[in-house]
Amino acid sequence: MIKIDDGCPDTKSTGPIGRAMEYCLSTDSGDPIKILKALMKDPAVPFHGPVHHSLVPFAVLTAYKNSGGDIDLPLAMRKAHERGSIIPGAVCGHWGACGAALGCGISFSVITGDGPLAKEVWSKDQVMVSRCIANIARFGGPRCCKRDAYLAIPVAAEFFKEHLGVEMDIPDTIKCYVSEKNSVCLKEACPFNPGHKG
Repeated sequence: MIKIDDGCPDTKSTGPIGRAMEYCLSTDSGDPIKILKALMKDPAVPFHGPVHHSLVPFAVLTAYKNSGGDIDLPLAMRKAHERGSIIPGAVCGHWGACGAALGCGISFSVITGDGPLAKEVWSKDQVMVSRCIANIARFGGPRCCKRDAYLAIPVAAEFFKEHLGVEMDIPDTIKCYVSEKNSVCLKEACPFNPGHKG
């Protein structure tokens, strides 16, 4: 079993992060999109914002574990939150790398033990994140944390299957029914909008 550093700070809280961790520990779903949608329903989770930089890896790590991945999920989530919580909001526009893609990279690095001095696995993480970013970029801006997560996670899941041998449940179709809450929604141009003509 891959062990995560026991020295990670404890992130137990009564806020959305603590509730998200509790949910992840209670579900047996192997579908990271379904898990993420459940986490984002928390009323304390804003429509956009940096909380997604922890929620995305929570969903991916949970689905990975529930699909047969060998990780200590509580410790993995603590490590993921430690990393995701330092990614500021609006990095997609200010740095050119969406937090949803970086959240998938966080998941991969936590599972594999990747770090700045790693060799082969370092390259794999960079390749996976770049594929996630490329898929997000296909649809243009303005940003939508939900859309971008739905675009990044299936790409990451395919990479996990290829390189880690764990196949998560990715739905054939992903639909968004909260576009009215997003003042800059792409509407029918978004691939997850029910009116999208593809």
